Amino acid sequence: MANTETTINAVINPENNETPIDIEKTIKALERNKFIVHYFKTCSEAISYLKGRIQNKCVAIGDSRTLLEIGVHDALSEVNEDVTDIQRPLPGESFRDTALRTMGRDVFLTSVNALAQTGEMVNIDGTGNRVAASLFGSQEVFFVLGINKITPDLSSAIYRARNVAAPLNSKKNKKSSLNP
Repeated sequence: MANTETTINAVINPENNETPIDIEKTIKALERNKFIVHYFKTCSEAISYLKGRIQNKCVAIGDSRTLLEIGVHDALSEVNEDVTDIQRPLPGESFRDTALRTMGRDVFLTSVNALAQTGEMVNIDGTGNRVAASLFGSQEVFFVLGINKITPDLSSAIYRARNVAAPLNSKKNKKSSLNP
């Protein structure tokens, strides 16, 4: 079983979030579910941690707006020779071939559509490659997310995944070369 770390990159607190986010409660719930949790107040702190923690490895990065926005690919490319990013296929490479290259790496990084304060992660994945790589093959898996993805409970996490994240991902992927 892979060692799984959850790096909570808490930079953005949604302005319209009426439910207070209890980071300590969320961390304790994740730890009860056997996750190793690291909480950072800034993106640069999260990147520094990841660069120090992941070196000289074969790394794969799943499709994630969070990872793209905080610059994980460029940062990890500085300290690892082999970084496969589903959002950066090799010239002429199909989505399927890029997705297959992300499987079985030393380390896999991704995010989640939603995280319940009760410790459950929710992902809806259009092709299944991101979920598959997070569940099988890599020695270590890192989930990197902002507090904007934290919800009070599992039902609200499922709601967020279905009604916020999935429509945005669907819209994005219809306009990109990521479609299989």
